[in-house]
Amino acid sequence: RDAANMSGFLNGLDDEAGKVPVPVLKVTADTLIKALEYCEYHCKAERQDISEMEIRDWNEKFMFIDDEMLFNLILAANYLDIKGLLDLTCKKVADEIRGKTPEEIRTRFNIKNDFTPEEEEEVRREYAWCEER
Repeated sequence: RDAANMSGFLNGLDDEAGKVPVPVLKVTADTLIKALEYCEYHCKAERQDISEMEIRDWNEKFMFIDDEMLFNLILAANYLDIKGLLDLTCKKVADEIRGKTPEEIRTRFNIKNDFTPEEEEEVRREYAWCEER
């Protein structure tokens, strides 16, 4: 119950909701299980006064997941309003793209470039200030 209360979505349900199934339509079972694993650990860590170093190590191991699970967890954390999990998963993506060119990011995440060369050049000109270091 404490783990479920980490979710703003689930915490916002009244006590009667605990007696009937609540559909979580935008989250697959595998993703929900992974999100609950995160919540359960962090509740336990809070109750047992686990050190920040141990929590950081656990988070790092927890994030050894494939891209599909990563992006599903981002969506689930957002939908279920689990701030800590949303922060952790978004940080993983930010770490993955830091210092990479747009082409490297497209390759890393298998993103199709749907800009024409002309459109891409226009965007580069418009946002040239982003490239200045």
